[in-house]
Amino acid sequence: MAIRGRRRYHSPPRDMNRHESSNLPGGSGDAARRGFSKLAPAIRRQQLIDATFRSLCLHGDAGTSVRAIAALAGLSQGMVRHHFQTKGELLAATTRHLSDRFYEAAEAAAAAAGPDPLARLRAILLVGLRPPILDRDYVRARYILWSLSQSDAAMQAAHEETYGRLRRRLEGLLGEIEATHGGKVDPVETARLLMALLKGAWVEWLVSPEGCDPERIVAGFLPMLEARMAAPSLSAPRGRRSSG
Repeated sequence: MAIRGRRRYHSPPRDMNRHESSNLPGGSGDAARRGFSKLAPAIRRQQLIDATFRSLCLHGDAGTSVRAIAALAGLSQGMVRHHFQTKGELLAATTRHLSDRFYEAAEAAAAAAGPDPLARLRAILLVGLRPPILDRDYVRARYILWSLSQSDAAMQAAHEETYGRLRRRLEGLLGEIEATHGGKVDPVETARLLMALLKGAWVEWLVSPEGCDPERIVAGFLPMLEARMAAPSLSAPRGRRSSG
């Protein structure tokens, strides 16, 4: 009787085992890839926004490319494009993030200032003139992003959104001040004046930090604002002379 021979199993070389196991589901390579990609999209987006901010601080607009941002984030360029279709979208997200930093700090300061609207207005303005908002990297990045809003649709939309949010907040406080303290004030005009004052103080401090105290600039203006609010009216048509 013929005896059936046993089938022999030849194991693959060890190197092949390591190579193939890394590519099989559950292998070491698959686990590493899962660990790399399992972070929530919001966390990945924030990593890219933070890297964009660092790139603007280090390289300015000219050196802030998708390649530079990806390198600072430790991610691939494909990962950047997966979360943001264009560089403009990423810069717009960075604009919103930096604006949120200021706005959240301003709201916290306003809440701590108490119920008086003039005290809340003063607190909001002074937040932008003290650390951590008064920081060279932060202020410089904001100005770079403002300049880019003139040439990119996504950036322009982000600028209008963030600028409008703060302007409306100031307009609301100015209306409360008028109702509480009396006098007349044009909320729209005065809100724009205050925002221009804040930006101007930032510019002066950015270019001449040794000889400029932005807080003193704004604090010196507040008594003039109070005097304006006590004036008869700021909304009378221009060119009309008062009689008497």
